[in-house]
Amino acid sequence: MSPKIFSITEREELRVKMLDAGFELIKQYGMTHASVEKITQAAGLGKSTFYNFFSSKEAFVMDIMEYQRDQVKQHFENLLNGREKMTAAEGKDYLRLIVFSQNSIYQYLTAEDMEKLQKACDPEWSTPDNASYEKMEEATMHGLFDHMEGVRPDMDYHVVANLIKIMALAKVNREVLHTDALDRTLDHIYELLYGLIFVEGA
Repeated sequence: MSPKIFSITEREELRVKMLDAGFELIKQYGMTHASVEKITQAAGLGKSTFYNFFSSKEAFVMDIMEYQRDQVKQHFENLLNGREKMTAAEGKDYLRLIVFSQNSIYQYLTAEDMEKLQKACDPEWSTPDNASYEKMEEATMHGLFDHMEGVRPDMDYHVVANLIKIMALAKVNREVLHTDALDRTLDHIYELLYGLIFVEGA
């Protein structure tokens, strides 16, 4: 029997179905135990279908990250709603969303998971000291803050980027921290972050 040929629309629907199912499994079991078999079963698909879309589980997880980034970008466009800039209050809420929401895969990954992903992916994607990575990061930050009101003209982009990364690392390495105080700790870092990004009273 010839393999089924999917239309572009069908392929995208199947891809999103697997990404959504995979994310729920990672939330429940963690990356290591969210097997390809579990992912395809949860999506109601055969295991072979998975490899028609993704070369490995690591590639799949990175696709979830990209998919979630696209959703966050879309939310940004929706908040702007045709305006040139969003208010500082909207900007602060959006920053909380992009650093870590309950629907972000990052908080369900361990340091070991991140190491596996970095080994499996393109070095330019994973290496913070790479020149192209720095340019991409700076362009992303300008793309955000140029569309927010009340941003400090003297904002230090590298310090802000470091604080956001520290928050991400704290979530990934939460087992070495006082987990009962993690949310409170992050709230304090958010306040510091806002003070570095926005003018007083914004």
